[in-house]
Amino acid sequence: MIKGKVRKLIVLIILSIILSVSIGFVNTSCKIKPQEELFGDELAIAPMKTYQDKDFGFTVRYPSFFIKQPDSLNDYIGYARFSYADHWANIILESYVAKNYSRTLRLGMDSFTKALHATRHHLGKNYFILSGPQYENGSYVDGYSFYSKYVNNGKLWFVYTVVYPNSYHNYIGRLFYEIKQWTVWDNRLILNR
Repeated sequence: MIKGKVRKLIVLIILSIILSVSIGFVNTSCKIKPQEELFGDELAIAPMKTYQDKDFGFTVRYPSFFIKQPDSLNDYIGYARFSYADHWANIILESYVAKNYSRTLRLGMDSFTKALHATRHHLGKNYFILSGPQYENGSYVDGYSFYSKYVNNGKLWFVYTVVYPNSYHNYIGRLFYEIKQWTVWDNRLILNR
């Protein structure tokens, strides 16, 4: 009789262990990813669209799930805006053309670094890249940063920038790469013009 009770107890313990392991397995496999990670997953596989400015001819690539602002809402030529928004974040890609008043590339970089409160900068052959906390109208935008590339062409700056929540920084590497590699004109499109 005792052997039967011991046998039942052993079976019950084994079943409890199996049940605990399976609940733990199901529980870990059903974890919900943070919104930032879901965005990063979508960004990693999204096809890229190419926008070509009708006035200056420059091109920018942007993720297909970003929404392009209609040109009719732009106050000036050479401007394009692409956005992604959900309940947690707004991510903005902008491209525009600005007048270059600087005598040298370095002076231009120094001027924009100061004006934009950039904390990091990189000077290239005909461009510079700036990044840092986001400011609008002189006021700090809490929790947001920017990453911009300025390409010099004569008396013009061609600019491509992303403004993003700091919590998304580790998930938007593809956008950083697009901006860093941006060359203003896509030669394939110019040949077909």
